[in-house]
Amino acid sequence: MDITGCSLTELVDDPLIDLVMKSDRVDRNELELLLQRVGRERLRAKELANGLQPRLPVTEAVACSRC
Repeated sequence: MDITGCSLTELVDDPLIDLVMKSDRVDRNELELLLQRVGRERLRAKELANGLQPRLPVTEAVACSRC
């Protein structure tokens, strides 16, 4: 497989990459949340750079599971 043309979704769904992530103890849900957050932050930065009002909130309310 030529991974240069693959999307992040395709890569995360690949069985071989899934095995590597499991062996490295990568939590798939946490990885997906991280990628979503990075995507939102990049979109916000792009909007700000283009002089647009960001469509996304500056901060997110996240429940603390340890509180």
